[in-house]
Amino acid sequence: MKFDTHAMEDAISKFRALLPKDAADIRSFGEDKMKLALQSLLQDLDVVTREEFDTQKQVLLRTRERLEQLEQRLDQLK
Repeated sequence: MKFDTHAMEDAISKFRALLPKDAADIRSFGEDKMKLALQSLLQDLDVVTREEFDTQKQVLLRTRERLEQLEQRLDQLK
């Protein structure tokens, strides 16, 4: 799964805003730790990208259409 770097940067930006302006060392350390924590959390979640979800949705729709066609054909053969 690809990481959504935009969402991660947004979260880090919010974290950065909470820290005092003169805390550069703490800020840098905190950002690095937050990136690692977010990456670890995302890897543990059972999620897929929007692209993968949309692809599977299309496959499911085509499969459903095909199943309906086969059911209609089966009914005609009865």
